[in-house]
Amino acid sequence: MTDTADRVLARIEELQPATVELTQTLVRIDSTNPSLPGIDPATVLGGETRVNETLEPYYRRAGLSTSWVAPNEARRNLVGVRRGSGGGRSLALNGHVDTVAPVDRDGWCTGSPWNAEIRGDRLYGLGSTDMKASGAAMWTVAQALEDCGVRLRGDLHLHSVVGEEMMEHAVGTSAVIEAGFRTDAAIVTEPTSYPRPLSVNVVAPGVLILRVSVTGIATHAGNRPLAIRPGGPGSTIGVNALERLLPIVHALQELEAQWGMTKVHPYFAPGFFTIGPNVLHADAGLPFPAYFPDRALVEYVVWYQPRETPEQVKAEIEAQVAAVAQLDPWLRAHPPLCEWLLNWLPYETAWEHPLCQTMAQAHATVAGAPVPPPSPQTPANFGAACDATFYQLAGIPAIAYGPGDLKIAHCRDEHVLVPEITAAAKVLALAALDWCEEA
Repeated sequence: MTDTADRVLARIEELQPATVELTQTLVRIDSTNPSLPGIDPATVLGGETRVNETLEPYYRRAGLSTSWVAPNEARRNLVGVRRGSGGGRSLALNGHVDTVAPVDRDGWCTGSPWNAEIRGDRLYGLGSTDMKASGAAMWTVAQALEDCGVRLRGDLHLHSVVGEEMMEHAVGTSAVIEAGFRTDAAIVTEPTSYPRPLSVNVVAPGVLILRVSVTGIATHAGNRPLAIRPGGPGSTIGVNALERLLPIVHALQELEAQWGMTKVHPYFAPGFFTIGPNVLHADAGLPFPAYFPDRALVEYVVWYQPRETPEQVKAEIEAQVAAVAQLDPWLRAHPPLCEWLLNWLPYETAWEHPLCQTMAQAHATVAGAPVPPPSPQTPANFGAACDATFYQLAGIPAIAYGPGDLKIAHCRDEHVLVPEITAAAKVLALAALDWCEEA
């Protein structure tokens, strides 16, 4: 540790009250992503921008030049840049300002999802973990460097972006990159709590959203004996679409169990890759059980192995669905429809890459213990999707590292541990000092 690093870490510790206060301020702003299903955009549009408007004077006080990037003027990204003296590598710290909508908004222990209350060492509120604490930690890094008079050789960027929760990178992270704010590497400060708090996550799975739909024939529910018993008219009188869908659900559960044995990656724990049914719906056009449902659908989140292509994964799942359909006379004649609604590509940066080694060393210095190389026993994967993908697609090596617990993101009573915010800021600051180099 250099004298400069010692001074920066000490200053980050002194800044903890301001960091916590900024986190609370950001959490109190409703920045629900306006594109989320079931959300009236007019009620939340502009919240993302208000978060960034709150951050902008903080960025200026931290000595950053600020710029706005806004393909959609109602949803403005904020970029702060600490210019280097030249000759060093540049680094971006990235965080998104949008949140999901709250679940059980009346059941929060603090009375409201936006009541940023501190209880013990926990700061509660929607977005506290995902990921407004990270936005505050990013500012803390820049402010500590400014307060300590540190000059870097390479540029340090803060990218505070919109749209991540709905993969709207075209108006968020990708828009920032395409506006010219490219760097030699990027750290996305998502909550990297898997497999342990403040993990260095160098890879993420791919994500596919799948809808499987089947059709039936609506009829009075009292006709069920005629539709299913020997000697009845069978499908000519009615077909229950829900019952035709359930064998497909079971078959994909069997395929998921096979994946637990066959889908492996050296940076993931065994059994990570899954096919999760998260939405199930069936009806006859009316929410009333007196009819056979003539339509049924199930929607899945598929987490796939990053070294497979999405085309390979889609083909495997569609083959399983088609095999089930061949066993049912109705489905043979009326095949299920597979619709692929989203594909969030994975990212992967080799552990040996200088960015990963810089981050691992910075964490080891602050934590006082080395970071083990990734293996199935000590995985190094992010537990979800994040914007590191879009830096990598732009040719910029990227990893994820930040405070918070992914297990409670998108949950009632979301919170972040206050000491983790400061610890993350310290690690990010050391990484910036190492990567960008002191002038």
